[in-house]
Formats: sequence, structure tokens, C-alpha cells
Amino acid sequence: MIDLMATMAVMAAQPDPIASYTLVAPTSVADSRLVARTVLPAGASCPEVIVMRRTSKGIVKKSYSMKARKPAASARIAFNTVRVCSHNIPTNAVRATIAGRRVPSSMPQKVNRMAMLADTGCRIKGTSVQDCNSPDAWPLKRIARQIAKSDPDIILNPGDFYYRESACPAADQALCGGTPPPVPGMPFADSADGWLVDVIRPLRPMFRSAPMALLRGNHETCDRGGNGFFLFFDPRPDTAGLCGPVNGVAPEPATTPTWSFTVKVAKGRTLRVAMVDSAYGTDGTVDSWAAVQRPTYVAARKQTRAKKGRQSWLMTHRPVFSHVTWQFSPAPPTEWTTWGSLDQTAASYGLLDTYQMVLSSHLHLVQAVQIPGQPGSLVLGNGGTYLDPTTGYELPRFGPLANASGQRVDPAVAPYPNASMDWTSVQFGYAVAKPAGKTGWKIAHRTPEGARFAAWARPRSSARDGRLRFADGAERAAAAGPRGVVVVAT
Repeated sequence: MIDLMATMAVMAAQPDPIASYTLVAPTSVADSRLVARTVLPAGASCPEVIVMRRTSKGIVKKSYSMKARKPAASARIAFNTVRVCSHNIPTNAVRATIAGRRVPSSMPQKVNRMAMLADTGCRIKGTSVQDCNSPDAWPLKRIARQIAKSDPDIILNPGDFYYRESACPAADQALCGGTPPPVPGMPFADSADGWLVDVIRPLRPMFRSAPMALLRGNHETCDRGGNGFFLFFDPRPDTAGLCGPVNGVAPEPATTPTWSFTVKVAKGRTLRVAMVDSAYGTDGTVDSWAAVQRPTYVAARKQTRAKKGRQSWLMTHRPVFSHVTWQFSPAPPTEWTTWGSLDQTAASYGLLDTYQMVLSSHLHLVQAVQIPGQPGSLVLGNGGTYLDPTTGYELPRFGPLANASGQRVDPAVAPYPNASMDWTSVQFGYAVAKPAGKTGWKIAHRTPEGARFAAWARPRSSARDGRLRFADGAERAAAAGPRGVVVVAT
């Protein structure tokens, strides 16, 4: 009786997790391709993850002790208010719980719906202050709830989670009061408390719904929000301290290894997603970073070699094909082009022939671009942060890697032909992809309330021609990717 009472007392003293979730991981990390994580208040002990697993003897229940995931010692002062615990989920799991709460326990047997969102945090940087206390001005929690309602099989997010990079100004407390400021003396912007407010708590409604495949964006470089990303969201076991300062300075820019995962879509059909870290680089020029970045695309191409029945997508934060508004043009006018992320366009040059689609974010809008002979590009950066201007997205006169006069941006690389299809919408939302036919995908763009605002109508005769239909009844000509993947769909 005494032992039982003591056990009950310990259980009562253990605080509930702040959040628990499941991450998609490389097979080199977990045979199941899944890692369970939980976030608790500091001082709490790591709990067990209890798994119901299918074996030759039937369903077997087993408990696994989760282990603490620790930030670098040099960053610990900014992350000493939480304890993050982790454990790989075993293969053949049918149910998993942490502290009595279910978390996704297996990769989908068949993908019917994939939810996608990115660029989600509430911007506070200098004088740029978003209304973080308004669900209309910062609708992330509403988006997370709608994603949960859509019952996805997997969730994809190509990055940019952390946007609270400054203290909330005294004059703007009504907009961002309660935002944890950066920790003084640290060469980075994030903290555990900041991640809880900007990322973990607002996303929590969707954590139970599906495993998440996540990448970092430029807001998660080591001098910004990288320490939190690697602590909370990177699935690999040895990366929690990767962004720890050295002698008071953030680590030099570097990429992390490319990895990939595969999901079953239908009988004889699979989808492989290559995960490329493009957190660093420049947007308006091609510089020396392109050569540093290129090996990540080489590795991705090797991992997505053609295989019967398998399609491949490239997921990376900075777009390979995208353009910004002409409102960002420098003054006075120069040979500048609105085509962006030029380091990535150059770094991936000649390495995109294995993909049907490229999923990225970085721009705060939703945009679909089709470059002839290349995979369709879907830019999805409308997940909650300050949106880009609503006008000025006319198609440039020349294709990617050409400047405003048609000259090469990089003397060593010939420009691509101009887009055969180009569509941009600037409004908050998310997307849900569904398989269409034997090879296609339908992608619905939805508002934070779940209403569809753009839809693809794919004709029976051809996957290359169609109409892009909007909620107001307007239409615009659109096209599919060269291998039958619809880049904006119903």
C-alpha cells in the first residue's frame, strides 16, 4: 500500500506535457520512420511512450522510456524553462500514448490527404509588428484546427516557424503583449518561451492528427531561430545542439544532410519526398553559396532516381522557381528581376528531372509556377505570418536566371524559358493534396475557416490544360506539370 501511494504521489507531481507530437524521420534514425516527442515544463521527468504493437503473438503493449533532448550548453540559458523528450516509435505500432494522450503511431498505409502549411509565426522585428493577439491578423491556431478537421494522413511544412525576433515595443502591447523577448547576450533571437508562444501552442490542435515532415527555413538559421528548431523539430538524435554559439558567436552557415521518405499512395504507386535544407543563401543574386548548396540537390537527385510506380517531390524552404512583387524593386530601377531565391535556382540547375513537383515557402503568399520542361513549383508561405503585398506579380519578361534585360544573372548558367503558367494569391491559408487518377494530384487552397479559395478542374483529355477556378467564379488558364502533377488543384 505504501509503495502504491508513493507511486500515485509521484504521478500527481508530474506535470502534464505542454505538447506531444510525432515527426517523420529518415530510416537511418528510425525503422518506423517516426520519432515521438514531448515538451514538458523544466524539472519534469521524461515520461514513457506506451505503444500497442502488432507482433506474431498478436497485439503487445510495451512502455519505452523517453530520453531528454538537450540544447547546447552555450544556448541553455534561453531554453531552461522546458524539457524536451524523445523516443523512436517501433515498427508495426497501432497506437501510442504519452501521459495518456495519443500521438500518431505509424506512417499512413495509404495517403488520401496531405496537409501543407508554412511561414506561420507572428512577426515582431523592429518596427514591423503584427497583431499577434488577433485571430484574424494572425490565424495560425485557426489554421491548425482546420487542418486537424481535414483528417490528414501526413503534414508537410517546408519551414519558417519563428518570427518573434524582437521584444514587443511598449507602444504595441495591445498587439504583441506577452511575447517573450530575446535573451540578452545571446547571438540568436529565439528562446523556449518564444517557441511555445509562436509555434508549439498554436500548432497544438493538429499535433494528434498526423505525423509531420518538417524543414527549417531562413528564420531557423543559427543566428535566428535555429536552436529551437533543432531542439523541438529536427528528427535526428544528435542535432539538438547544432546551433549552439561558439565563443559567443553563432556557428557559420552550413547545410544539414539531405534525407527522404516514402509513402504509399495506391496499389503500385508511391511518393518519395526529398528533404533539402535551404535555410541559407541569397535571393536576389547568385553568389558563392550556390556552390555550397549544390551537393544537397545532388544528394536529393540520387535519392529520387526513377523507379517504376514511384513519383518524387522536392521539399525545400527557398523556392527554386518563384517571383516576388515588382513593389520590391530597388530604386532607382536596375537590372534586378523579380525571380527570387536565385542561389537555389542555380544550385539545383540540371538536377530537377526526377521530380513531379517542388514544394517550398519563403514568400508570404501562395504561388504556382510552371517552367516548361521542369517540375511544377508550388510556393506555400501563407500560414500566418505577415503577408506580402497583394499586387505587382505580373510575370517577368524573361525566365528564371535572367535579369530584366534578359541577360544571365550567373554567367555560367543559361536562363530557363519563361513560365507557361503563373498564378499568385495573397491571403492566409493552407492546402490539402489528394491523389487524382493514376498519377495526378489535386491541391485545394483553403482559408483559415476551411473555405476553398482556388480550385483546379482537370479535363479528361489532357493533364496539361485546364482552368483555374476561384471562389468568386473567376477563371484563369492554368497548366499541370510535365509529368501529370497538378500544381494548383481542387
